[in-house]
Amino acid sequence: MCGKVIAPFLLLPMRSLAEPLQLAMDNGARKALIPLENKRNFLEVSDEIVERVDPVFFSDPMMAAMKALGMT
Repeated sequence: MCGKVIAPFLLLPMRSLAEPLQLAMDNGARKALIPLENKRNFLEVSDEIVERVDPVFFSDPMMAAMKALGMT
């Protein structure tokens, strides 16, 4: 999951998506949970990452947990 979740369920967007997604891809990730606030930053990610890692955007921590568990 990209981004930072702090109590009580507050989401903080990431400054950059390129490095965490590159690291995730290099370690075999096929999907990445990304805060909705970072959706526009996804355009800055390299074509290789875009082709290999599917973004899954979320707007709140409960939705992220449900998506991570495959419940949505």
